Amino acid sequence: MNLHLFKNNRNKLLVSICCAVLSILFIGNSVFAAMPAFNNDEAVCAVEVNTGDVIVEQNAHQKMYPASTTKTMTALVAMHYVQNKLDQKVTVGNEVNEISGDSSKADIRKGDVLTWRQLLYGLLLPSGNDAAMTIAANVGRLDAKDSKLSADAAIKRFVSLMNKEAKTLNLEDTHFVNPHGYHDDNHYTTAADLVKIGTQLMKYKAIDKIVMQPVYTCHLKSGDKKWINTNALIISTKDLPLVTGSSHDGKKYNPYATGVKTGHTDKAGHCLVFSSKYKNKSMVAVILHSDNNIWSQANGIINTFDINYSKVNWTKKDGTYKTIRLKHVRIANSKKLTLTSKKQVSSYIDKNQKDQYTTKLKLNQSLFERDGDAYKLLQTVKANQKVGTLLVQNNNKTVKHISLYTTKTIHRRGFIDYLLIILIILIVAFLIFRYYQVQQTKKRRRARAKARRKKRPSNSNNRKRQVNR
Repeated sequence: MNLHLFKNNRNKLLVSICCAVLSILFIGNSVFAAMPAFNNDEAVCAVEVNTGDVIVEQNAHQKMYPASTTKTMTALVAMHYVQNKLDQKVTVGNEVNEISGDSSKADIRKGDVLTWRQLLYGLLLPSGNDAAMTIAANVGRLDAKDSKLSADAAIKRFVSLMNKEAKTLNLEDTHFVNPHGYHDDNHYTTAADLVKIGTQLMKYKAIDKIVMQPVYTCHLKSGDKKWINTNALIISTKDLPLVTGSSHDGKKYNPYATGVKTGHTDKAGHCLVFSSKYKNKSMVAVILHSDNNIWSQANGIINTFDINYSKVNWTKKDGTYKTIRLKHVRIANSKKLTLTSKKQVSSYIDKNQKDQYTTKLKLNQSLFERDGDAYKLLQTVKANQKVGTLLVQNNNKTVKHISLYTTKTIHRRGFIDYLLIILIILIVAFLIFRYYQVQQTKKRRRARAKARRKKRPSNSNNRKRQVNR
C-alpha cells in the first residue's frame, strides 16, 4: 500500500517536473524571440502601419522582380474604379488567351460571366494571370470610357494606370510592364515599395476579407471553380479538409496573419506580401527572392513583432511635446510657446533596445536661437506653423522625424516694442520723480508747520505781558 502511494507520488512529481520544464521552454521562446536570418540576396521590409516604423529591413530599396505580388497593385488600381460596384457583372473576353501556358491560372474562360468581386478572388487566391488580364482589360475600358476598346489597348492603358499609381505613391524604384507579374526584365519594384502598395490595398475591407479566405468556390459557364489561397500563413489544420489537392499542410499557419499575396518565378524566387494584426499592432511586410524558408521567415517576423515590440509615445495624447521659454517677444505676447505634433506620435520598438532610444529637439535656426535655458525669437511665428522637428534616434541614428508646430502666434520684439519700453521707462521715471517731488513738498510743509508751532508759545507770552502793563 505504501509502495503504491510512493509510486503515485513519484509519477506526479515527474509529471510536475516535465510540465515545469516545458513551461520554461515555451516562456523562453516567447521572451527570446528574434528576427529570422535572411540570405544576402533577399530583400525584406516590415512596417508597422499605424506609426510607419520600420520593424526590419534588408535591401529594402534594391530593385527586385516581384512575380505575382504584382497583383497587389493590379487589385489596388482596380479598386479605385470598382469599389462601389463589386457585384457588377463582367464578361471574360479574348484577353485570357494571351497569357503564357506556364502561368498560374484561375481557369476562367472566354464567355464566363463574373462579378468584380469574383474576379478579385480569382486574382488573389489562386493567383490567376487570366483574372489579372480580364480585370486589366475591363478597367482599362472603364478608364477610357470606351467599352469597345480592344483588349490589347485596354490592358496597355491599365498598365499605364499602374505606373501612374506608383508615381502617386512616390514609388521611385517601381515599374510595371504587365498586370500579373510574369517575368520581364523591365518589370521590377522594391520591398519597401511593395509595403506601401500592400498598405494601401489593405485599407479596403473587401480586400481584407478576400485575402483571409482559405478557399472560394464559384459556378461559371465553363464549370465550377475552386480557388485555394496560395498563402500558407492563413491555412490552418482545420482548413485542410477545404483545401484538399493543394500542398498546404497547416504547419505554416499563423493566427495573426491577415493576408496578402504570394509570388514565384525562377528569377524572382519565392516572394510574399503579408500582413498581421495583434491587438493595436498592424504590420505589412514583404520578402523577395527567398527560398522554401520564406514561410518560417514570415512567421518569425510576425511572432517577433508581436512578442518583442511595445509601444512608446513620443508626444502626449493631444500631440503636445513640450513648452519652451522665449526671449525678445512682443510685450503683450506670452513668453512661453507650446510645441505640438497635432496628434500623438508613437513607435513600436524592440523592448530589448528601449534604452538605446533618445530624442533630440531641432528647431528652425532662422526662427530661434538658443540662449541659456530659453530661446531667442528671431522672427514672428504664426499659429500652426511648422517650426522644428523632433528626432527619434536609436544609437545616435535617426529613425523617425516628427514635425512640430506652434499652437499660437507670437511676435518678435520690434522697433515699436522698444519705443514702448522707452516710453514705459520714461513714464515710470516721471512717476518716481513726481513721487519724490511730492514727498519733498510734504516734508517741507511738515517742517514749516513744525516751525510755526514752536513760535506760537512766545507770541502768547508777549500778549500776556502787554495786558499786565
